[in-house]
Amino acid sequence: MDNRALEQSEPRLLYGTPSITIRKNISRNGGQPFEDSDVLVLSSRSTSDTHSEDSTQLYLDLRLSKPLLPDSTITWGFAGIRVTLSSTPLRFRWNHYIDSQGRDGPPDEGTMTSCDGEEVETGIGVNPETGEQEQYEERWIDQPVTPATPFAFLTSSREPSESIGFIAILGDHALAMRQNHSPNDTEFQVVRMRILTSSSSEVLFKQNADTLLPLLESALSGFDDWKGSPWRRGQEITLQEDRWTVWDAGMTGGK
Repeated sequence: MDNRALEQSEPRLLYGTPSITIRKNISRNGGQPFEDSDVLVLSSRSTSDTHSEDSTQLYLDLRLSKPLLPDSTITWGFAGIRVTLSSTPLRFRWNHYIDSQGRDGPPDEGTMTSCDGEEVETGIGVNPETGEQEQYEERWIDQPVTPATPFAFLTSSREPSESIGFIAILGDHALAMRQNHSPNDTEFQVVRMRILTSSSSEVLFKQNADTLLPLLESALSGFDDWKGSPWRRGQEITLQEDRWTVWDAGMTGGK
C-alpha cells in the first residue's frame, strides 16, 4: 500500500476518544418511544473539547430496518461533520455531505442532555413516514471500545465537504458509504461489516457495493501494515488505486 503525507501544514491535534453509539429509541411529538431501526453511529475524535463551540468530528450514521439481515433496507444513511453550535445548552449540527434521502434536506440540529447514563437528543426533524417536520426525542447509548485496537476514519477528498466517500473502522465495526454529488447519480452505496479477528471479517449488509466493498476490505487489510506505526491525520493513502485522506487514526486508548 502506497502511503504518503499530504503537502499541507501540520494538522490540528484531536481530542477525546472515538465512539460507537447505538440508538435505544425515538419518540415523536411526545408519543411513546419505539425503535424500528438498527442504528449505528461511528464518530472520530474531535478537533477540540466537544463542549467547545465550533468543535468538529467526523461521523457515519447508518440506520437499517430491524432485524439486521442481509436483506434489510436502509431507513436512513448519512455521513459528514458534526459541529458544536453551543455548550450551554450543548447543541450540535450534523452536516450531511452524503445522504440516502438527499443532501438538500433541512438542517439537522439537536440539543443533548444526559439522563441515567444515556444521551438524550431533542430537536425538530422530518418524520420519514409523514414527510412533515416534527418534534423528536432520541436516546443514545455509547458502546465500549476495546482498548489498544486500531481505528481509522477516512474521506475520499482532502476536504470532507467535498468527499463522496467515507470509511470508519472502530472496534468490531467497519462502515463505508459513498454517493456521487452529480444530480443525475444519487445511487447510495453502503457496506457494514463486523470485524471478527485481525485477519477476518463478515459482511452484515451491503447495497450497490461492487466497488465500495473492495475499498473497505483494502482499508481493513491496511491495518496489517501498520506494525506499530498507525496512519496519521492528514496522510494520504491508496485504496484500490483511489486516493483517500486520513481524517483520524490511531490506537484506542492512545494518542
